[in-house]
Amino acid sequence: MKGKLLVAMQFLLLASLALSESSNSASRLEISIAIILALLAVFILFKSFKDLGSALTPLPESKEGAELVTSGIYSYLRHPIYSALFLLTLAAYLWKQNGGVLITAFLLTALLLYKARYEDQILREKFPESIEFQKSIPAFLPKFRRG
Repeated sequence: MKGKLLVAMQFLLLASLALSESSNSASRLEISIAIILALLAVFILFKSFKDLGSALTPLPESKEGAELVTSGIYSYLRHPIYSALFLLTLAAYLWKQNGGVLITAFLLTALLLYKARYEDQILREKFPESIEFQKSIPAFLPKFRRG
């Protein structure tokens, strides 16, 4: 029940971002950056969906019988879908530049941070091996290693 409530709130906030009006004050550069961020987010979303395969669910609780996914994009980020949503939120603000979008962006960010912690807790309980995974793989931003 908690997971469904979190997902419903997430989709309401995303819809609010999508439907909010633009202030028409964004520069060409800001619009260009917003488009690049949105395209990167879409790429990350599709890669995440592909790598999750049949384990994909909008709920923080994993599907019955699903395995812990630690390969593909998940070998760099624990929550790439949330990372993509953060990028889309930033893109929406750069494009629309209004106070309502900024407030919605903060609310969505707080919700996704909470949802990620909740999901990590569930995964630790269901998959004991996820404890080490969570210690070694960052949640939202990949580690850039020096070669």
